[in-house]
Amino acid sequence: MRRQASFIPGYGRFYRPQEEARWKIRHMETIREAFDQGMACLKQGRRTDGLFWLRRAEALSGRDDNISFICAVTLLEEGDVQQALPRLDALWAQHGVREAGLALAGGYFRGGRTAEALHVMGQVMSRNSLAVDHHALADSLSFPAGVPGWVVLSNSGELWLRTGGQVELALDGRPLGRLTAGLYDMAELVPAEVGPWWRGQRLTATCDGQSLLGSPVDIQSVIRCQSLVTAEEQGVRGWLWYPGEPDFLSSLWVEGHEAPLKVDTPAEGFSSTALLQRPRGFFLPHADWPRFMSLPTRLHDQYGRLLMGAPLDPALVNLMRLPEAAGSGRKGWTRQGCRAAVRRAGSEVITVRPASGCAIIIPVYRGEDVVRACLDSVMATVPAACRIIVVDDASPERGLRDHLDDLARAGRIELHRHGENGGFVASITTGLAHVPLGWDVILLNSDTLVFGDWVDRMCRWLRREKVGTVTPFSNAGGLTAYPSRNRDNPAPAQVEAEALDGLFRSQAEGLMPEVTLPTANGFCMGISAACLAEMGGLNRAFFAQGYAEENEFCLRASEAGFRHLVALDVYVLHHGHCSFGAEASPLLLRNLDILNRLYPGYDAAIRQWKKVNPLRAYRRRLDWQRLGRHREGFSGAVVLFQHRGGGGVARAVKEQAARLGQENCLSLILEPTEKGCRVVSPVEGLAVPNMIFDLPDERPLLLAFLKEMGVRLVVWHHMLGHEPGLRELHRQLGVPYDIHVHDHIWFCPRIALLDEHGRYCGEPPLRGCEACVARGNAPADEGLSLPDFLARSAAELGQARRVIAPSQDAARRLERHMPGLPPVGIEPLEDDRQIRAGPPPVRGDRPPTRERPLKVVVLGGISRWKGYDVFLSLGRHVQQEALPLRLILMGGTHDDAACLDAGIEVTGPYDDRNVLPALRAMQADVGFVSSIAPETWCYTLGWLWRARLAVVGFDIGASAERIRQAGPDWGQLVPLGLPVERLADIFMSMKCRS
Repeated sequence: MRRQASFIPGYGRFYRPQEEARWKIRHMETIREAFDQGMACLKQGRRTDGLFWLRRAEALSGRDDNISFICAVTLLEEGDVQQALPRLDALWAQHGVREAGLALAGGYFRGGRTAEALHVMGQVMSRNSLAVDHHALADSLSFPAGVPGWVVLSNSGELWLRTGGQVELALDGRPLGRLTAGLYDMAELVPAEVGPWWRGQRLTATCDGQSLLGSPVDIQSVIRCQSLVTAEEQGVRGWLWYPGEPDFLSSLWVEGHEAPLKVDTPAEGFSSTALLQRPRGFFLPHADWPRFMSLPTRLHDQYGRLLMGAPLDPALVNLMRLPEAAGSGRKGWTRQGCRAAVRRAGSEVITVRPASGCAIIIPVYRGEDVVRACLDSVMATVPAACRIIVVDDASPERGLRDHLDDLARAGRIELHRHGENGGFVASITTGLAHVPLGWDVILLNSDTLVFGDWVDRMCRWLRREKVGTVTPFSNAGGLTAYPSRNRDNPAPAQVEAEALDGLFRSQAEGLMPEVTLPTANGFCMGISAACLAEMGGLNRAFFAQGYAEENEFCLRASEAGFRHLVALDVYVLHHGHCSFGAEASPLLLRNLDILNRLYPGYDAAIRQWKKVNPLRAYRRRLDWQRLGRHREGFSGAVVLFQHRGGGGVARAVKEQAARLGQENCLSLILEPTEKGCRVVSPVEGLAVPNMIFDLPDERPLLLAFLKEMGVRLVVWHHMLGHEPGLRELHRQLGVPYDIHVHDHIWFCPRIALLDEHGRYCGEPPLRGCEACVARGNAPADEGLSLPDFLARSAAELGQARRVIAPSQDAARRLERHMPGLPPVGIEPLEDDRQIRAGPPPVRGDRPPTRERPLKVVVLGGISRWKGYDVFLSLGRHVQQEALPLRLILMGGTHDDAACLDAGIEVTGPYDDRNVLPALRAMQADVGFVSSIAPETWCYTLGWLWRARLAVVGFDIGASAERIRQAGPDWGQLVPLGLPVERLADIFMSMKCRS
């Protein structure tokens, strides 16, 4: 199909993968160019220009954390505390990065919010070290507020005390003495029998019974380390750093090498989007370090902690030294994306025997609260004969260790403890060593919650023919994630998760089909006794602390003829990445690379399984049931049709859905897909991403769903991109339908009343319209002749229960082109009187000058019918004549570069949550609605008025109608087609606001 000029995805319309890839590349290049331009301007001292480009990069990136941080710091330096604080507050809350906290505390302090600054600074100093440059801020916050001083600890063991009195110091409740202000060495303060200071948890510092700022110091947070090590063809590469003290130069210890290595250079080739990551790297060539190829080798930091990815096994090192596997990437895989069995017919047959029992192995490292909740849920649900084996992988949290000891003494768990952290695989290996022969095993992450008789349900799946592993559903379960299937979902509340488990259980009763997975997922992985007996344990040679080891186990088992099933009747809540934290993603990528070396084609096989999507119908039925349960609280349901173009239509649909909800009616939004349609839930927290129907094949299923929901009305907001048969949905349901007019698609296949040159067509008679459509590229061209197109529109409009337009102008145009219609109802999308309540915009008193140009702001995504050509021409004229006009586009266009070259400031996209603060911060003098075709409504006009801006607009469409009704205090109309020279003169005649 030929791509349309104004392309909105829908039925039969699609982007080719190559086009999407090219768009992503161009978009990333645009972000990078804007960011680089901003940083260059800052270096040159052009801070205003630098801020513009940085804000543009931030908007284009969807508020990338690193760009937002640089924007916030630059805003602080410019004295714009009000704009900086929301950014810093969000970054500090999400990441806890030292620099974000320091900047936030400093911003609060500069803004006169001392109590908030003191609170944040205390949090920063408790979890991080400070550089000498930060001491002045700690002084300014602590002593004036009546705090007796402050305390801070470094990774080298240096303890800074700033106080006017004597400080009582204690490590985990054990007194270390009374000290005065100064610099101390923790190694000298902590007695030898206590052990190294860095194994402690809490360091408290009080003066006359009052805590110093930064006390208690969370030692494990201060010395937290992020790292990774991996084998390559020529050597071993890795990186590490300490987020609590980014400037700290760490030491690397390599087993078999007596002297530590100083790691002091930035990591090469490191790529991460995590906020302010600054790792330092190392590379150890095989030629200089032959031990890696022959002996298992540990690499650890100065505290003796293994780096993520260590120890390195010679089998891994030699695997990664080989060139990447060549040949067919699909060799050895089924069409469904599963590993093919190596054994052929007539080879050894897997015999299934009833398991003697079931053991649950739970590796534990950190996250006391999460682990407690997990163990409570397990102990409350497992059968009496089930053995709970907990492996403490050298947890650094004393409270967690004590809790595990208490449970073990009470006989509630079987506890095994490592002397040092070895990772997930080592913990599972320890646990498996204590499982009786012939027992099934369930590997369970310590950041999960389980419900009801989940063990019995898992075991029923495990005891099916030739089953090797079983994986339940979860919010974060990889291939079994629900409701969204290609990403982790947020963890639901416990009550909601328990209800979901009940839904899964009831949904699968009496059905129980078998769905085969390529691999299980280790968050909750049942392993049959037969599989465990034949395959042995997890492979310890390759995957270090974890990730992908369960995949490798499953692929080996598949080759031996075992199957991996989904436990369709079990749901387990999974918080995800609690143990690995920020290292999770790099370690995962490293291990997936190893897995693809071992099993070439693994990534392609996973993509194939996702494409086949064998859980599609099951997930959809679950969404269906959840919507059905939610529907019970409403008196009825209404279908709302929308296109996939977003914008004003999406906002109008969302707002109507909210009103219907207040009237006790459930809204079911239908939007088009390439093959049919999807149901979109407007209910917060009720995502139903699997309610997708292929049309026309699944029309009976869609109708059955809508009838079950009790749909009593269908509302057409927009049918662009929808499968043609959906225009008969109201008849098939036997309900009335309403039509809301959002544009001119009913009588103009071009939709916007523009000709092929991008100019307002003047709405000629039929013959002129036919000639226009014949020239092609009409977005709503469905292969109908124009008379047939108009006849269909007239019939559909005439048969609707109501036809509603948002403005008199839209209604009059529709009635003029569609004579004989019943009167069109008028329902404005906004209450202009309420928007304009209060005093009118303040008029300026100074003519624009070069030092203070008039700021003209246009808002929104500006297409040709929204006035792109006019605005671009105006920018070029202003630039050429050096007029004191500053043109700002808060939004975007199809060609931002041309606008930027013309001197127009294109800030990038926005959303409704931040548009008003951004408009106010812009301090514009006047708004401009640049549309050159008649809009039926204009949400951007409402935003400009809310920002108390008078608005200039062309005398056409609903925006002109509204400006005329508002009066001269709120805006000015200019003739359509006015030359840009005259338009510039109109702006030049205006005054700048104070």
